[in-house]
Amino acid sequence: MEMNSNIRKKAYGIMKSIEVMNQNERSQRPSESFGVNYNNLRKLCLQENPELDLLIPPPVAFEDYGHEGYTHKLTEHNFSEIHTFCSEIYQLLE
Repeated sequence: MEMNSNIRKKAYGIMKSIEVMNQNERSQRPSESFGVNYNNLRKLCLQENPELDLLIPPPVAFEDYGHEGYTHKLTEHNFSEIHTFCSEIYQLLE
């Protein structure tokens, strides 16, 4: 049960970091590292709570915006959507 408390804290932290953004910032798409961070949170939630498989929000995917051999990935979801996903995880573990 301790792990679920930590997962909730992490989801809450992600939500709070997005809530301080303005509307324009929330409509932007996060970096790959931000998306990987969310995906790891989601994965950990499922490992601890496999019964939530049909309820948990989706993982984020990535698009590469790099050019000339340089990789620059962004998530396919914007900050607002990821905020919603984290909020769902937070509520599911209540």
